[in-house]
Amino acid sequence: MPAISHDPGRIKVVHTYGPGLHSTDSNPDFGDPRWQQRQVLDFVDFAVEAERLGFDGVTVTEHHARSMTCPSPHLLLAAAAVRTSRIRLGTAVTVLPLYSPIRVAEEAGTLDLLSGGRFELGIGRGVPGEVELTVGRVLSEGELSRRWLEGLELLRIALTRPEFTFEGEFMKVVRPTTIATRPLQDPLPVWLGGASLETMALAARNGWNIMRNFGELRQHREAFEHYLTVGAEHGRALSGANFLVGRFVAIGKTEAQSEQNLARLTREFRRFLSQYADGGRRPLPTRDGEVLLAQGGSGPARPAIAVAGTPSQIIESLEQTLDETGARRLLVETFSREEMQLFAAEVLPALHARGQGPAR
Repeated sequence: MPAISHDPGRIKVVHTYGPGLHSTDSNPDFGDPRWQQRQVLDFVDFAVEAERLGFDGVTVTEHHARSMTCPSPHLLLAAAAVRTSRIRLGTAVTVLPLYSPIRVAEEAGTLDLLSGGRFELGIGRGVPGEVELTVGRVLSEGELSRRWLEGLELLRIALTRPEFTFEGEFMKVVRPTTIATRPLQDPLPVWLGGASLETMALAARNGWNIMRNFGELRQHREAFEHYLTVGAEHGRALSGANFLVGRFVAIGKTEAQSEQNLARLTREFRRFLSQYADGGRRPLPTRDGEVLLAQGGSGPARPAIAVAGTPSQIIESLEQTLDETGARRLLVETFSREEMQLFAAEVLPALHARGQGPAR
């Protein structure tokens, strides 16, 4: 299957997956290794089914909270790689400041070799609480930003140069070095997760793709236009095929069923937020669409990026997202196997059929 950003005339849909969020247990024991094992194995089975149902890709997230069993997304994708043969596999995202960029490049290369050239590396900055797990101390916003930018540069160099040295504030490569496992794809597809115009420009200059889950449709459009402008200034031929917008999806055959599924989605995600916050000791990120809650309405606040409805209503909502943002790529997450199957049967074909016209 071609890279997600290839075939700009086609709408592509990637299903992301947060292991633990899809548990059917009403009162799970997050510390039970057997519960954790079920979440890990369920993801691998999910990737196999996503391929069978015709999704263009499947990604896995990275979080470090007890209710989500995905602190090592590359390991999960390695298992999925040997059980699938066509679907694109990626991270959404690998939290780059948690790792050595050289190690990330080597693992990306290994996953590309293992999958036969189907891996796509999504990278993000993460939040201070997660980064501090690795560095062992509180980081100022300025230091976190500098670590992030330096890590991106070293990652870019490691993935694109057969031999390199590096002199940075935090990382140094003093003798000529090459990564041990080079990707089959040249270049390896890279997706940069972010919300700011600075991040859009950074991705555009490097010819990287963008994934966004934060902001209103108007803000996504402004970011897209900025991304295209900066890309053109640097000789990059970018389009909506390089731009992906994320949505949680609660889908049902009836509106009442979709509302029930939305309530379940909201409950599961609020439970994750409670675990992540660790009794208030860990602050929640303020610029992440997954974590941001929708304002107004009745009942518990749902994630701001959640959409709910029957198949026709979901199609209408996602088409509006595509039309108003300029994106030609969608990252969706349903929270049950039944919803995934309904989406694949009634929404996915409509989106694929719609995306046959010219793209920007």
